Amino acid sequence: MDPHFSIAGFVVGVLVGMSGVGSSSLMLPILVLFLGVSPLVAVGTDLAYSVPTKIVGAFMHSRQKTGSKKVVLYLALGGVPAAILGVLTLRWVESHIGLAALNADLKHGLGVLLFVVAVVVLITPYIIKKGDPDPYITVERAKWRIILVGAVVGYLVAITSIGAGSITMTALCLILPMMRIQDLVGSDVAFAALIVPVAAVGHVALGTVNWPMTIALLVGSIPGVLLGTWLCKKLPTMWLRPAMAVAMIAAGTRLFA
Repeated sequence: MDPHFSIAGFVVGVLVGMSGVGSSSLMLPILVLFLGVSPLVAVGTDLAYSVPTKIVGAFMHSRQKTGSKKVVLYLALGGVPAAILGVLTLRWVESHIGLAALNADLKHGLGVLLFVVAVVVLITPYIIKKGDPDPYITVERAKWRIILVGAVVGYLVAITSIGAGSITMTALCLILPMMRIQDLVGSDVAFAALIVPVAAVGHVALGTVNWPMTIALLVGSIPGVLLGTWLCKKLPTMWLRPAMAVAMIAAGTRLFA
């Protein structure tokens, strides 16, 4: 068992539990760029290790009452069907263009997505300030926007494994600015725990999951997410945005090499 995978799992697990962001947007570049894993196998393995990690994180957030069941429900209404559609899309693409071409296209697509996510993560606090959001916006009033976010994220997660944390968290900050950041993080992690298994099953069927690598990642990620979830209740998370955005931009640049 390569300890490098377990160390990566621990670091990313802490970020997931603490901020709801980082699972795939950081793990995927680590696997592809630094640990030499092919993009398609990296996506499948990332999703497989994320299943227990997200479930443990969701359980811990539920225990400490950080999250909103209604937000999770609306995200899932859009996200679960979209994740299934994403898996079917991936199977169609694989059968028509082949694994080699799919890996190359996926690598470049991931690079673009990382740039987009990095920009969104960075500018969210400024958009919220300048927009002067209505403090009385409720979850019920934002229902259809939340469902749409769930659908977009579910589709992206099935194809790239990126988006369950970074895009969902950013969108929720914009749609529900009156909610506590801890409740947004808890909702984000719980939603990911629902859609990631759907996407992971599709990749298991495709044969793109490396199981020894998955176990090595879990050895680090489970303790990491437990620590991160505890820290979520104790520490502010806004300071993570600049550091994560820089890491995503650097990784996105490398994916075009």
